[in-house]
Amino acid sequence: MFVRISAYDYTDGGMTAEAYVEMAKWMKAQGVDLIDVSSGAVVPAKIDTFPGYQVTFAETIKAGADIATGAVGLITTGIQAEEILKNGRADMVLLARELLRNPYWAYTAAKELRVKIDPPKQYERGWKF
Repeated sequence: MFVRISAYDYTDGGMTAEAYVEMAKWMKAQGVDLIDVSSGAVVPAKIDTFPGYQVTFAETIKAGADIATGAVGLITTGIQAEEILKNGRADMVLLARELLRNPYWAYTAAKELRVKIDPPKQYERGWKF
């Protein structure tokens, strides 16, 4: 089971990833398999966004609660996603807006990482390398 949280409110007195560590331990004890770690959008706040700006929240909860986490937040390239996974900063990378901007993100990332992936049958002619 996945649970999505907003680990940081970007406001004084708001939630933080560190505060969520204890809650993540409780969730793990109740059978949660992965925490999908997002941030913001709970209360009005100014958020300074940059590539991977939410990844450290997933990293904090993963380390503190010993639970699998999913990272989000302006993850736009295959190399960036691979770095997050290979360095153990999160166990999964979740994409949303980037897939709206680029519905061929998986294909682009595979090419960037020099990994061959099999296209859907309907796309074979268009995906020839």
